[in-house]
Amino acid sequence: MPSPAPPGHGWIPIAYGALDIRGSADFSGDATVLVVPTHPGEAICLVGEGAALWLRLVADAPAAPEGFTPDENEILAHFRDVGLVARAASHPAQVADLRPPTLSSALHEMVYALVAGVAASRGIPCVFIKGPALRVQGLREREHSGDVDLWCDPARIDELVEALIPWGWHRAPDPWVGTTIHHTVTLVPDRWGCEIDVHRRLPGLALGDERAFALVHRDAVPMRFGAVDVLVPAPATHAVLAALHAVRPLIGAGPRTAQASASARAFLSRAEGSVTRARELGAAPALRDELETLAGPGVLGADATGTPHDWVWRQQPDHVRAYWMAMRAVSWPVRARLIVRFLWPPDDVALASARHAGHSPTTPRRARWMRLRRGLGDWLRKRR
Repeated sequence: MPSPAPPGHGWIPIAYGALDIRGSADFSGDATVLVVPTHPGEAICLVGEGAALWLRLVADAPAAPEGFTPDENEILAHFRDVGLVARAASHPAQVADLRPPTLSSALHEMVYALVAGVAASRGIPCVFIKGPALRVQGLREREHSGDVDLWCDPARIDELVEALIPWGWHRAPDPWVGTTIHHTVTLVPDRWGCEIDVHRRLPGLALGDERAFALVHRDAVPMRFGAVDVLVPAPATHAVLAALHAVRPLIGAGPRTAQASASARAFLSRAEGSVTRARELGAAPALRDELETLAGPGVLGADATGTPHDWVWRQQPDHVRAYWMAMRAVSWPVRARLIVRFLWPPDDVALASARHAGHSPTTPRRARWMRLRRGLGDWLRKRR
């Protein structure tokens, strides 16, 4: 029998994500609760007596240990060891409300909850962008997305990335690592089946990274995923960000297409106040044509000036020109290191580049030579 708890203390259910999966066709018939413990690991299905005990705590916590049998306290002690309960008066990860999944993929929903829990445990502000929240807000028809995108305090992006790695992801090979040139860090899953893109900025905004994030975070709104309130951009803000994503330049893809512009206009037209929000966020220069159909000619005025981040270099016809232009933002010593890294990249970057191009090199050295030939060939073709 556990020692008596102090007044007001008892067993509390905790998790970095929890869903009621009773009756779900995606799980076995006896599965009751899907939970993500607060200790690094995978999602767990609770069944039988363990599930009943955990649900009992959700309904009535903190619950004094004296109110449970020795066998029940033994189960709860095991739950404590794996990070599913705590003995306290309260807990930041306490679960007090359990609901069925909001998204069509329960595991995808749990990634949102998990990332939000890990960020909150370290006091790192973040806002989840794009993805299924757009559909919940009535900004797009498609519900599911293949990955989870979030925008966090730019000064703490590496801290958050490192905090997520023990949970089952690894950092994707990145030639830009150690610089702020690239707008995002991609985490590749080892077991969750869902990539995470941690953004330091959104391409297309003319504001500095810190100022842009502060404005988006300021009016972010809560959305419930996996028993956790995650923050998503306010609808007008989200419409602007989605419009920017729709028209973002892709290296070698040529001018903006009519289809991309139509998609951006659709996002902007579905949210009241999107024109005003685009002007505040510094998105007017990148979205001038799309915004003028809503605001009217001449309304944008001085707001449509400025250079959108990550825009000009992504408009280049090949990767050689694009990367060279991107490097202009850093000092010569950093630029020199990047040039060497791109010409003769680390093993992981070389192999990943080959796989992305559809090749299967036998060694990193061979992958590097293949990468050099591809870059040179691309550059020569575009010169002609």
